[in-house]
Amino acid sequence: MINYPSIFYFYHYIYLVLHYFYVMEYLIFLVIALIVAIGGLFLFKKCNILDKPWSDLKNTRKPVPTLQWIFVILAFMLWVGVVFPSYYSSPLFLWLLIPWLLIWVVELIEELSYLWKFPKVPPILRLCVHLIAAFLAVWIWGIWNQELVIWDSVYAIPNWLFAIAFMIWTMFCINAINWFDWIYAQWSWVSAIGFLTIYLLIKFVVFKSYDSFTNYEVLVMVQNLSLFLFIISLIYTFIEYKPLGLVRDVGIMFFGFSIAYLSVAWGAKIWTLVVALSLAIFDAIWVGLYRIFILKKNPLNWDYTHFHHRLMWLWFTRWETRAFIWIWSVMMMILMLLQWSNRFSKIVIFVMMACLFFWINGYLFLYKKLPCWLQIKKER
Repeated sequence: MINYPSIFYFYHYIYLVLHYFYVMEYLIFLVIALIVAIGGLFLFKKCNILDKPWSDLKNTRKPVPTLQWIFVILAFMLWVGVVFPSYYSSPLFLWLLIPWLLIWVVELIEELSYLWKFPKVPPILRLCVHLIAAFLAVWIWGIWNQELVIWDSVYAIPNWLFAIAFMIWTMFCINAINWFDWIYAQWSWVSAIGFLTIYLLIKFVVFKSYDSFTNYEVLVMVQNLSLFLFIISLIYTFIEYKPLGLVRDVGIMFFGFSIAYLSVAWGAKIWTLVVALSLAIFDAIWVGLYRIFILKKNPLNWDYTHFHHRLMWLWFTRWETRAFIWIWSVMMMILMLLQWSNRFSKIVIFVMMACLFFWINGYLFLYKKLPCWLQIKKER
């Protein structure tokens, strides 16, 4: 005969153990994210909401469900509602979502133009919307009174200067990650590394290195949001690898905006993040300058001049290109985390990485005059 009270207590003890180790929330979200992602693929395939593939770096292939960013946001919102419903009343969470709505509206029109007869949005308008969204995030919520630490000296950053710096930082994060999307699953992995870096930095560096915190609740919330956005990014890395479905620019820019926002909301400690995402961020700077001063064109007009394009021009396959970027990002993240709270070491590594990246690019493409373009070719 089954002893029902004993079984109940057994499962109750398992729940308490999982909850104690902060595992239950993660398992709940993982299940929610997987159900929503798989359901989204099935639903859009049934409704014939598919992309229109064309012959480019991504290869000619069968149409797959598109606009999966809808289910990225749905999974994220469901998780907050189920696990942390109090976040819906938090200014930190609301001003992550509300400014993004501006980006959502503009990018949605742009994405629908690929499926149906919608007008295309000029690149300059998209950029202006990104800057306005960043300004709203920093102004309405009030991420002010930031400090800059140099050689153990603390300097207050003027609010106007911080607002401008945050807008520039947000623009770089959004566009750097978006420009890294021309090889399937590349942008999602870069985003995953960004969110994982923020999570690990708070959990294993900040909480281990300091005894008291004036913004403990903010730190915990940013840590939780970063972890679950990392899980979503990882899920869509697998979905987009083949691909089984496509998220498109709206979702990509949501991840870019979230990385920029979360990296600053808890204290503007971005050196570790910049180095972990150095290939994407430095590449965005290089390509922007190269298009303006060498190609004499609008830097927002896409072409095959990015870092991953040049790797493929050097006869890397798509798999090898992805593997190189993935492994490099993980190595840089670990290297920076091992510096713990040593700001000087992080700045030195950042400067060395920047010099190395721009010197190699300058030597190959300005001095050696290697072609900064890519012939369209099939996967080897």
